[in-house]
Amino acid sequence: MSIHKREQLSLEAIRKLPIVGPQAESEKEEEFLREICEYEFQNLEEPGLIHRFPYGNSHKSHTFTFLHGSKYQVPRFIARHIESCSTPIWDWRPNGMGGLEKKFQGTKPRFQMRQVFSRG
Repeated sequence: MSIHKREQLSLEAIRKLPIVGPQAESEKEEEFLREICEYEFQNLEEPGLIHRFPYGNSHKSHTFTFLHGSKYQVPRFIARHIESCSTPIWDWRPNGMGGLEKKFQGTKPRFQMRQVFSRG
């Protein structure tokens, strides 16, 4: 579990948080996204530092705090949300009229959630 400011939510309460972003298209997919798995958190943008973020909507939300290199049990939709955080990469090129043109090149991931599998 992560470190929390106010209260420690149970895994079942975290599992019941609303899914933010792309919604599941079937009951099986929603069940898959709500499955609790163990992940190792990696802060790729600022290695070694913690990442604190609120997750949910205005009715049900929770603030998570993840430490670089630590392991956490969270549902797959939380891991998907963290991994979707990225920084855009832009390329600036001369446009032929004395100015620069901004062109989107791709994205750079900020965080990584590696699923941990136990032996045995």
